[in-house]
This record gives sequence, C-alpha cells and structure tokens, in this order.
Amino acid sequence: IMSLTTSVDVFKAPRRGYYWSYYIITSSLELESALAHPLAQTYPVVLMFWASWNEPCRVMMRPFRAMAVAKRRAAIFCQVDVDKFKDIVERYRVEALPTFLLLKQGVEKGRVVGAKVGDLSIIIMANI
Repeated sequence: IMSLTTSVDVFKAPRRGYYWSYYIITSSLELESALAHPLAQTYPVVLMFWASWNEPCRVMMRPFRAMAVAKRRAAIFCQVDVDKFKDIVERYRVEALPTFLLLKQGVEKGRVVGAKVGDLSIIIMANI
C-alpha cells in the first residue's frame, strides 16, 4: 500500500478535492524528480499527455481522474500539458493526443494513443 505520509517535495499534499496519487505536472524538473522518487520506483506511473484545446483530451479527463481515484493506492497518475512542456513531449515521442504512457521504474510498459478508455484500462490492469 502506498504511504500517504511521505513528506517529499515532489509529492506535495493534495489540494482540496485531489488525491495523493494524482498530480498535475508544473515543470520538467518536477516530472524528472517525480520519476526518480522512490514511490515512482515502487509503483507504476501513468502519464497523460493532453491539451486544453483538444476535444478527445477533454473527453478522457474524467475517466483518467476516475482511474486515478480507483487505483490511488496502486499507481501514480500525472497530467502533462503538451503546450507547456515541449521537451517532455519530444522525449516521450508524443505525436497525437491524448497519449497515455505507463512507466514502471522509468521504463515504458504500455502506450495508448487516442480517446480509448478500454485500451487504457487494459494496460493499467495488466501492469498494476
């Protein structure tokens, strides 16, 4: 079970209405720190690459958050805005939106491109 008492900077206490396992990435350095954190080495990390102007991304936001709540003790979910972090987009070869990556110990174990809730559920269930 994921510890909710960690006092590490990258996994700050959640804002009201958010959960410990759901993070909105605010900088490239924050993502690097998050992926190097011991929790990310123990638990899978699911990245959602999205843009506010993209309709499929907006459609997938609710199911993504629901999965984060459902799997809050088994995985870490992070949202990455592609308009703000071009370097991260290039590093993970994101070519279409939304793109979901499942990482285990920093290694990509699954990728879903597009608004495919069923496919996202399958890679999450198979790797958690």
